[in-house]
Amino acid sequence: MLRNVTKSSASCGNLSLEPSLTSSSTHVFLLKGFSTWLDTRHLPNNPTTLSEDVSSPRPSQAPCTSRFVSTRYSPRSNEPQRPESAQLPRYLRRQSLQKKAPAGEPASERRRAKSSPANSSFSRREPKSSKAPATHRSRHYDASTEKSKSEMRLLEPHILSERLRKLCGAGKVDDAVVMLKNAPLDAQNTPVWNTLIWEALKGSRYQLAYQLFVDMKRRGFGPTSRTYQTFFNGLSRIEEWSTYPKQLANARTLYEGYKRHVSFVKRADHQDPELTPNPLAGYIRLLGNAGEYQEIFDVYYAMDQDGPMAPNQLVWSSLFQAIAHARSDTVEGSVKVASDARLLWNQMIKAIKKNPNNAPDSYTISSALSALSGGTQVDADLAFKIVAEYYGLHAGNAISMAGILTLGPEALNSILKLCNRTKNYEYAVQFFQQVKRRPKDIGGISILDRMHMEEILKADLALNGPGLGYHAVNTLEWMLRQEITSENGPKIRPALSTYNLVMQACWRSADWNSAVRTFELMTGFHAHDFMDGAVAEIPRLDKRGPGRNLPPNAEIMSSMVRTAFATKNRADMRQVLRIIDYIGLDELTHANAVAGKNETMKAVKHRALFGKKMAEAVSEAYDYIMQDNGKYAKPHEAAKWAYLVKQAKSMNWDGSVVKMPNTAGRIAESVKREGRPKYSRTDSERSISRQSSRT
Repeated sequence: MLRNVTKSSASCGNLSLEPSLTSSSTHVFLLKGFSTWLDTRHLPNNPTTLSEDVSSPRPSQAPCTSRFVSTRYSPRSNEPQRPESAQLPRYLRRQSLQKKAPAGEPASERRRAKSSPANSSFSRREPKSSKAPATHRSRHYDASTEKSKSEMRLLEPHILSERLRKLCGAGKVDDAVVMLKNAPLDAQNTPVWNTLIWEALKGSRYQLAYQLFVDMKRRGFGPTSRTYQTFFNGLSRIEEWSTYPKQLANARTLYEGYKRHVSFVKRADHQDPELTPNPLAGYIRLLGNAGEYQEIFDVYYAMDQDGPMAPNQLVWSSLFQAIAHARSDTVEGSVKVASDARLLWNQMIKAIKKNPNNAPDSYTISSALSALSGGTQVDADLAFKIVAEYYGLHAGNAISMAGILTLGPEALNSILKLCNRTKNYEYAVQFFQQVKRRPKDIGGISILDRMHMEEILKADLALNGPGLGYHAVNTLEWMLRQEITSENGPKIRPALSTYNLVMQACWRSADWNSAVRTFELMTGFHAHDFMDGAVAEIPRLDKRGPGRNLPPNAEIMSSMVRTAFATKNRADMRQVLRIIDYIGLDELTHANAVAGKNETMKAVKHRALFGKKMAEAVSEAYDYIMQDNGKYAKPHEAAKWAYLVKQAKSMNWDGSVVKMPNTAGRIAESVKREGRPKYSRTDSERSISRQSSRT
């Protein structure tokens, strides 16, 4: 059959079946395709003889004739080979076919086109590159919308820094270290390492921070000036350097490294931004906290006098702060510090003439005033001259003027402390009156806070003028009014330290009425309910906002008892003893605060000291009341006060109250004999009252 088809196609050129197949275009396409395939692979042979075929046989093909033509190899062995056309590499042809294919065609259309009759016969013979895009199991997946993996965003350093900061904020510093060390090198740089070093220093992980610094250099990231500034600022947060001797050695090593870094940058470029003296400010503060007084000046004299490495505002402020903090570490004390501060001030003024951009700011002035206080009269005169020149506050004048700088809270606090340390107490009162009348834009009444008012109260105590207690209470009431009406209300609200100063003023002036008024303003109790003849079963208590009713402590009540004793009035003494008995001696001494984890030994000693002082004052008042065989006290009150005195005298070394035996029996006997006192409370009532006062 194959032979007949071949002969007929060679002789006639058309098949006889063609008219019968024209009814279907698909069959015509199949026939044409089949004819093309035959033409390319089974062309008719040229007339040859058997001898020619035998004489030149193919090595891999048997001799054939036109009758027995091979369907596997072309019989035209003697015909010269056609030169093949040059083709592109396969991957280029594949890319060109992929570009020609429609990208947005859905998978269902591609499957329908593939299964169509026109493509069903010879789709298997076509190369793979001409096929439609591959289909996927999911109908909703479209490969054309998928982003290439080469377009994914890499981890950037600022993103890594933020992740490290969040981990350290959650207390996972070690996890942050692991993350940084395993991060890609492209995401690591010196600022990222600086971030982790600072977080470690903030968490008091000083040795870990130094190990990170060493590891950073080993990985090829060189430290910058910002790295040294970060490290010095972190180490300057240490207060007790006696427990960190190794960190002081590390700080000195870092200082030597910073000097090498600066010398290297200077050789490369004299105007490089890396040339900054800011890291030395932290190192100087560090030395001041560590008590290395002489080393502070060694660093200062090693600095350049001009150029980018000359001292700036930050360095000058650190110098004054460091020498003021190291006042107790020198043999001469504050006199030596004030003399050195005067020398530094004169050198700073000379440097400002060369470079006006380094003019002192408010922080520098405040630090200089703190260092100058405590010196000789020459130092004090220089300090008050600075105050008048830069802030416009003139001693002895009722009206102030605008200065070079605007008066701020920190500067005013330094000025008032200067007045008290130099024993110019009247200057503090004058400056306070001037500030109250100053305009707001140059630093007026709005900058006053509690610390300023306490300095004013200290000055009043030192002056000890007539009506001291009365004026102190007026100052206290003015603060309470300012808390409500002024914009700096929360800042000027009195604290326990403020009430303690006012109570001391009442004691110095023996003003019992002012002491009672101070107690009422502090606690909210009505002191009238503890007086003779007006003792209430439950004393009245004013309800105020949170933080306004403050519980008294042993120091304040000690001054109150001494105020009553100074009046030599037994009625006042009985009133204050009733108040102490109602509040409870254990509440005043804060016996439950002994187990506090955050309480330092200094606080424990302070509480014990004033607990003993209060016990002595209570004992003196009781002895004075019980004169003449106790005729000035009722029997049941005398019994309770006797127990109170015995309990006060048996305090522990830390100020805690000792629970005395047979307490309930003694109280019961006094109640049975005289009836229950109206002002006294049971233990359950006292505990309920304590809980309500705490809430």
